[in-house]
Amino acid sequence: MIKGLYVAGTGLMTNVHKIDVISNNLANVNTSGYKRDTLEVESFNNRLFTRINGSNLPYKSGASKVSSESRNGEYTAQVEHGFFRVDTENGIDYSKSVKFFKDSDGYLRTLYKNVGGQVNPLQGDYVLGKNGPIYIGDNEFELDEAGNITSGGATLDNIVIQGSPNVIGTMSAGIRGYAVMTDFDQGQLEMTSGKFDLALRGQGYFNLSTENGTLLTRDGAFTINNAGELVSFDGSRVLGLNGPIEITSDSFTVNEFGEVIQDGEISDKILITDYTNVADLEKVGGSYFREKPEAEMTGEKTEFTGEVVQGFIEGSNTDAISEMIRLIEMNRNYESSQKVVTTIDDMIGRAVNDIAAV
Repeated sequence: MIKGLYVAGTGLMTNVHKIDVISNNLANVNTSGYKRDTLEVESFNNRLFTRINGSNLPYKSGASKVSSESRNGEYTAQVEHGFFRVDTENGIDYSKSVKFFKDSDGYLRTLYKNVGGQVNPLQGDYVLGKNGPIYIGDNEFELDEAGNITSGGATLDNIVIQGSPNVIGTMSAGIRGYAVMTDFDQGQLEMTSGKFDLALRGQGYFNLSTENGTLLTRDGAFTINNAGELVSFDGSRVLGLNGPIEITSDSFTVNEFGEVIQDGEISDKILITDYTNVADLEKVGGSYFREKPEAEMTGEKTEFTGEVVQGFIEGSNTDAISEMIRLIEMNRNYESSQKVVTTIDDMIGRAVNDIAAV
């Protein structure tokens, strides 16, 4: 019963976190350039449960039989007898199935995909063999039906451990939200006819000079300050190739390449940055993003290949109806977990009182 209480409790906490994320999306449904967030959820490690006393359970013995398939360097494997082990930050996880690949350092890891479905080559948990993490190096490898990892005809390790007659099975301690991920899909472009309003069609980000350094945004609702500089709604200066964009003429236009044209001449070009991996960006509030430290970046900066559209701004990519549906679902899930907690608590109370009475 206690374990059930923990599982229901983690469900309650995860739902509260999900509700917070959804509520923030709804609060920013009309925020220009806002990108909706989602909470990624995973279960706690599955642990082996064994009987300490009493007779052994019926046990199916036999050699491990591993079935697997490989696609684009990603392996999916299942085992009939035994378990796979994965070394996570919370301890060893035991399971009947596992998805893994060879990382850029030559080790076998579980899949960790960034935003957009890209596999991060240096994230994920190590798949364990009998001798610990399995090192392949630069060589190709194969997984056979016995769970052996072979390379060049030699067996490197085995990724399956056998069960025992006392093993009941595996059980997780519940779920948790481990990361808030940002959906970088483009929002709908909205016409404003404002000559300082700009939108990006395609991937890319405006660069803003702020008190906290250079920040990135898709929010192109710009205006000019007292110094004649193009600025965002909070006064951050919009950067061009030559520094802050200066407005010196009423005949201000921006072409599809981001070139600023004043009095018939190109005076500057708006600095727009794109990234091969949007997971290299982290949200810093509202519609602003910042590059992660260089050591944590897995992609590269690239030139903007989209189109700049004047007189438009990009709206939030949050769909209010979809978020409201998710919010209702989370409230129902919360109520269900709450009922489970209440029921288990009542059962524990009755057990204590009845035992005390006896």
